Amino acid sequence: MKNPQPMVILVTGATGGIGHSIATHLSHCGHKVYGSSRNLNQNGQVFSWVQLDVNDRLSIKKTITDIIDREGKIDVLVNNAGIGMISSFEEAPESNIKTVMETNFGGVLRLSQAVLPHMRAQRSGKIINISSIAGLMGLPYRSIYSASKFAVEGLTESLRTEVAKFNIQVCTVQPGSIRTDITSNRVSHIPADSHYQPEISVAEKIINTEVGTGIEAIDVALLIEKLVNQSKLQSKYVVARPFQKLGTSLKRYLPRKMFEKLMMNRYSLKQ
Repeated sequence: MKNPQPMVILVTGATGGIGHSIATHLSHCGHKVYGSSRNLNQNGQVFSWVQLDVNDRLSIKKTITDIIDREGKIDVLVNNAGIGMISSFEEAPESNIKTVMETNFGGVLRLSQAVLPHMRAQRSGKIINISSIAGLMGLPYRSIYSASKFAVEGLTESLRTEVAKFNIQVCTVQPGSIRTDITSNRVSHIPADSHYQPEISVAEKIINTEVGTGIEAIDVALLIEKLVNQSKLQSKYVVARPFQKLGTSLKRYLPRKMFEKLMMNRYSLKQ
C-alpha cells in the first residue's frame, strides 16, 4: 500500500539480510529509499543505491550531502550495517575486535553525527538503530558483538534526551536470531586448540540452530514500517521468537545469579 506522505529514508547495509528487506519493503510502501553499499555493483532493486562506507567520514558526508541535494531532506536514518562475531573473549583477534566495534558502534555514531545537523535544521527526523537482543544481555562467546550492541544502546538512550527538543526521535530495534545465511556477515575465531573447546564449538552449533529457526528479515522490515509511520517512538523494540523475547524479560525480573545460570545452561557451559 502506498504511503500518502512518502519519506526520504537512508538504510545502511542494504546488500542483504535485514537491510535489504527493510529497503525493499519501505520502497514498496511508497517511500523514497536509499540503500547503502560499499560497492555500487548492485542492480535490479526497487530502491536507489548509494555508495557508502560507514567507517569513512568523507564517504558518509558525501552520501548525506548527495541525498539532501537531490531530495531536499532526509526524514529517517536506519543504521543497520553490522557484523556478527563468535570467539572467546580471551582469544579474540585484535583485528576482528576493531572491525566489529568500528562497524557496529562506530558506524552508528558517524552516520548519526552526520545526519543530525540536517534533521535539527528541519526540526524533524527519526534515527532507528538496529541493535540486537545481544545488546540487552551478554551472550556467551559473543562478548565483542554484545559489547558493540550495548554501546549502541547506551548511545541511543543518551541521544534521545539530547535531541528531543528538536523534534528528532531516536530508538533501537533488537532483533533476535534472523533466518539467513549463517556464514554471511560474521567473523569467527574458533581454533581447534582453543582453551575453550569443546564448549565454544557446541555454542556455535546452538547459535547456528537458533539462526536456522529464527524470524524472517521481513518481520523486522514490517516493524520498521510501523516506526516510520508512528508519531511517537519508545526507546526500544524487541522483535524475536517468543523464547528469545522471554529471555529479555527474564533478565529484567529474575535474580542475576539465576538468570546467569539459565544462560549458561542454554549454551551448555560448565559451571
